Amino acid sequence: MQVQYTKAINNESIFNIIRRFCNYIDPRLTEHGTHVSYIVFRMLKETGKFTSQELRNICFVAQLHDIGAYKTEEISRMLQFETKDVWDHSFYGYLFIRYFSPLRDLASAVLLHHTNWDFLEKESGLDPLMKDLGQLIHIADRIDVLMSMQNCSWEETLSFLKKEQGTVYAPHIIQHAEKLSFKKSIDEEWQTDCQFNDFLTGIPLSGEDITDYLKMLVFIIDFRSHHTVTHTITTTSISYELGKLLSFPEDRLNVILCGALLHDLGKIAVPVEILEYPGRLSRQAMNIMRTHVDYTEEIFGGSIDDAVARIALRHHEKLNGSGYPKGLSAKDLSKEERLVAIADIISALTGTRSYKDIYPTEKIKMILDGMKNDQLVDPDIVRIAVAHLDSILDTTAVRCTPILHICENLNKEYLYFLGLSTDEEKLRFALSIKQPEKAALWP
Repeated sequence: MQVQYTKAINNESIFNIIRRFCNYIDPRLTEHGTHVSYIVFRMLKETGKFTSQELRNICFVAQLHDIGAYKTEEISRMLQFETKDVWDHSFYGYLFIRYFSPLRDLASAVLLHHTNWDFLEKESGLDPLMKDLGQLIHIADRIDVLMSMQNCSWEETLSFLKKEQGTVYAPHIIQHAEKLSFKKSIDEEWQTDCQFNDFLTGIPLSGEDITDYLKMLVFIIDFRSHHTVTHTITTTSISYELGKLLSFPEDRLNVILCGALLHDLGKIAVPVEILEYPGRLSRQAMNIMRTHVDYTEEIFGGSIDDAVARIALRHHEKLNGSGYPKGLSAKDLSKEERLVAIADIISALTGTRSYKDIYPTEKIKMILDGMKNDQLVDPDIVRIAVAHLDSILDTTAVRCTPILHICENLNKEYLYFLGLSTDEEKLRFALSIKQPEKAALWP
């Protein structure tokens, strides 16, 4: 089973999907990431040191440089972690970029993006390129904090940076900053800079990269709800097994996989206390939970292939019109959409969810049969699911274990890192972590 998003989607669309998604966690960091990406672009665009594709990837990693703060609960202390608590979110972001993004080769820049130059300069074991990229992001980060958060002028900001060159900042990177000039706010400048926006759309992403970025969003949900990530992975696997049993060709199977992969992205906007609530949700809480479909549609922003989007957005519709969000009925729902809806139900019943206990397979079969008899779900797919449920679940358990194990290891590595006391220990440990095989990143 290999998910592959095959429809064309440009860099700007992917960038905007990521922005909209992360905005639901905290728009301050999304805006900050965009500003840093833009400043890095301005510093590097005339150097000629990077190909267009390399510069695009550097801008993408700059956008995501503080992604670890989404997990480490440092967002509300933004100015503090930008000046004092620099390692925790840098390390978590480093792990996340390495394990769950197509930017894994640039992950060390995220790790080092708050490390002082006088420390980096003497570390002979570090890749010089990663030192420079870490410093570029560090300086761009500081420019945005000073100008956008502390309302400093460009002249004041540059003076501050130059006072600390040689200690906090690398002199040869400060030279790039000295060539900048900001006549308006950074936010106004990036939004009106046609060169930057044209650059983001100018180099097409590969199908593999597009798929990896969309997968990455699923794992960002783990920052808030591990159950949601587990559910997404198992729903995708169950959907694939059902599609094979229905003898769907590979192109239809792939559309199903993509729709299943993206079906719960909108849960990033649902309060975590609802996502992780241990008992049955109240009617009011359930109504809030149901908004995740609308949020998913907003995140897509019209950029996701229609067939994939419909699968993702219709997984709670029912054949008799009693589902949500649009109350569609049998005549409106394709076989693919019906299939993922049933896979979603099976996954929910076999895993811990906020409003259901784990059910044994015989109970799941009874529930599916009951829903079939009530004309809620597709009878043909239910018959196949019930007949093969044990093998579907066994295959899914085997397939999903490696990726869930990676998630668990990431958290263990982060907790171990928190116990280290010196910068040297932290850096040595971070660089000692083995990169998992890319093939292992998705079942």
